[in-house]
Amino acid sequence: MAQQWSFSALDTLFFKESRPIESVGGSLLGSVFPPPARTMIGAIRTAIGDALQVDWQAYGAGDLKEIEKIIGSKESLGDLKFTGPYLLKGDLRLYPLPLSYLEADTKQTRLIPSKTAIRCDLGTVQLPEKQLNLAGAKPREGAFVTEKGLQQFLSGNAIDKNEIVDSTALYSTEYRLGIARDNQTRVTGVGMLYQTQHIRPSHTADVKIAMTVQGLQAAEIPVEGLIRLGAEGRIAHWQRSSSTALPAIPKPKQVQGLMLMLLSPALFSSGWCPDGFVKANDGEKDIWQGEIAGVRLNIICSVVGKPVREGGWDMVAKAPRPLASYVPAGSCYFCELADMQQDLQTLQNKLHGQQIGQEAEYGRGEIAVGYW
Repeated sequence: MAQQWSFSALDTLFFKESRPIESVGGSLLGSVFPPPARTMIGAIRTAIGDALQVDWQAYGAGDLKEIEKIIGSKESLGDLKFTGPYLLKGDLRLYPLPLSYLEADTKQTRLIPSKTAIRCDLGTVQLPEKQLNLAGAKPREGAFVTEKGLQQFLSGNAIDKNEIVDSTALYSTEYRLGIARDNQTRVTGVGMLYQTQHIRPSHTADVKIAMTVQGLQAAEIPVEGLIRLGAEGRIAHWQRSSSTALPAIPKPKQVQGLMLMLLSPALFSSGWCPDGFVKANDGEKDIWQGEIAGVRLNIICSVVGKPVREGGWDMVAKAPRPLASYVPAGSCYFCELADMQQDLQTLQNKLHGQQIGQEAEYGRGEIAVGYW
């Protein structure tokens, strides 16, 4: 049964960006929020292991096979599978604001595939264009959308203004100045000043970080506890409860195809394009043909944000992980069905909530499926 693990900060949190701290010099080392999936998964596995009184040195040596059946090994997650991470405002899950959403002042529009294909560096393709010719419209950065707002957008409707939540209403940033020191001599290093950006989640809005966990086979784990979370080991309170499903998406009257929206960053072998999709030409334009969960789709257009760089620290190997580039959450893929005779609503229900790309067990590539 799926569980939701949520984490509340007791003070501030720091989730270091992918740049190594020694490369920063006099500049600021920022914090990533919501944090990377591996950070939260590491915290959850640690909480489980601590509850089971694991000898971590023996675990790192591979000597605890029974524990590995519960939390996985240092090479894999075993039976565990995750989705997220995502933010909670109270008990309500927040979703990334779609990158195809645009606004100017009090008006809004969205990006959709152009009616005619245009030749560019990708080939002859349907590029994104504004549905309404709204001057000055641009994406709204650092914002999230509620469940109702996500339903509205994926159903082809405008999003109510009160369903969009700015990051400033969820957390604030604080800056800290530090200096490195030699723990043996207790002397600070010359030129080793550094500055970090901490995140302070709003207690007024009851902001928490959450992940959904499946495959956990251990009944003796408590329902809550404390743990060190993120860089600098900041204290957070964790709690587990039952998980909820993604909201259903009503089908609009006029539909041209399906739109896949990433709810969490995705890792694809060829950059922006989902794995298994191959470039082809339908006689008029270039498309990308592929299959997800047995549904054959043609990607005709995409709205993809800047790559998200993630690395992290390998606690067992005591070394940094290799950096990888992920397609950011909120990215949208506009698809036509390979078989136009199939029922759109049935296929939407089949694809809604699937995970695509690599590292799916780490929460990567969760999709919400709507219409355009």
